[in-house]
Amino acid sequence: MARRSTRASQRKTARRKQARPSSARRPPPVRSLGSPTRPRGAAKTFTSRPISVDFAGPRHRLSRADLEISGIFHGESSYEGRIFFNNPSATAATPLTARAGYAGSFNIFGHGGCLGDPGHCEVDEHGREAFDFRYPHPLTPARKRVNVTKALQEAAKRAKTVTVTIVPVVTAANRLCDTVNVFRCENMQFVTYN
Repeated sequence: MARRSTRASQRKTARRKQARPSSARRPPPVRSLGSPTRPRGAAKTFTSRPISVDFAGPRHRLSRADLEISGIFHGESSYEGRIFFNNPSATAATPLTARAGYAGSFNIFGHGGCLGDPGHCEVDEHGREAFDFRYPHPLTPARKRVNVTKALQEAAKRAKTVTVTIVPVVTAANRLCDTVNVFRCENMQFVTYN
């Protein structure tokens, strides 16, 4: 009986070797992006050209002013966008006070970079029809509105123009994210209410 069990196990081993061809290779190990981290370097700040703010002066009956930012790219890093008026040298270490020109902030939850094939993350909304009820592309540029009434009225008391500086403070990124050129937008405007 010992001979039979030995021969049977040899046949099983031979069948296993035949079933697995020698040319078959194991797939490469999956590389993980790991957990998002908070980068140490500073991101580039954005400063606008001087904008006339006559509409926010003390003689006008302004009840509310919003800074509307549209076309914000959010495909990579997550960040807080801190808004400062008339302080182009603002950084992430600048205090969030009215004296430093702080006007408010907004947050962007980034997508962490593109993991798909080339063209996978390109947004093409031009071919959509008016009554297309599908959800838009996940990377359709974002829009943020920040109430900046008090800061704008204070800035208008001191000067006729205002520069808007946005300091992105990156809160999470991975190796696919650009952590320097973080804030990108298409348009920025003040929306006011009387």
